[in-house]
Amino acid sequence: MGQRRHGDQVPVLILHGGAANSHAMYRQANFVAKTRHVILHDTRGQGRSPYKGFTSFHYDDMARDVIAILDHLEIPRVAVFGWSDGGMTGLNLAMNYTERIDRLFAYGAQIHYNQTHFPGRDDPIITSETGTLESNFENSGVTPPEKEVEQRQLGGMRKRQEGGEEFWCESISPMPERCADMYAGVLAMWESETTWGREALAKIKCPVWTAIGDHDKYVQRSQADAIAAWTPFAGQLVLPHTGHWGLLQDWKVLNFMLDYFLEMEFDQQVPYY
Repeated sequence: MGQRRHGDQVPVLILHGGAANSHAMYRQANFVAKTRHVILHDTRGQGRSPYKGFTSFHYDDMARDVIAILDHLEIPRVAVFGWSDGGMTGLNLAMNYTERIDRLFAYGAQIHYNQTHFPGRDDPIITSETGTLESNFENSGVTPPEKEVEQRQLGGMRKRQEGGEEFWCESISPMPERCADMYAGVLAMWESETTWGREALAKIKCPVWTAIGDHDKYVQRSQADAIAAWTPFAGQLVLPHTGHWGLLQDWKVLNFMLDYFLEMEFDQQVPYY
């Protein structure tokens, strides 16, 4: 866990994605920390948090860990920015610890591990292997070929590495010998969790923005649609020309929207459209 204190607004808790660590959030952490108190947390068994004392990964446990940290720091309430698994932990917190969460910005989150449960399954963007219409420069000039899409998904990370491996468990874990077990454990969680629906999301009382890249090949657009439709006070963003790694691929746009969201004033009134 790391902290940087600046300003007197509600602190911002930043949660990374599954099998990753807080280094992946450096663009957002450094940006938000210019004006706010930022808390960076490596999820249990990942990053600098050792994989010991437990055998399996669950989002409920991750949410409880966050509350324990906030209690230890004597922080009553936070805003949350979460990416992928971090966004799902944020949703869990907003559902089950409503008084502790001021607002939630979730990028690349989903609410059901079985993506066939959601409408839009036949949409060619949602169902394609690359998260695109399968077009390429040769036949449309719009979407790069699949190989380039793959490279772009990890491009931001690889640029950040600069010969190092700070984004991966083996480089920063205090127990690198358990990294393979960690990867397997997180994958097992992904194959069974979560199973949230309308009733679960209806418990959320804070403002939520759910965001997704328009070329996300790991989370279907219909998942983001469902979060936005079923969560009170929710809004939705679709970032153009980005995938699941949009927080690194187009961090300028994402940071602008995150700052806008954090600065918004909410009066708990459902807006009229």
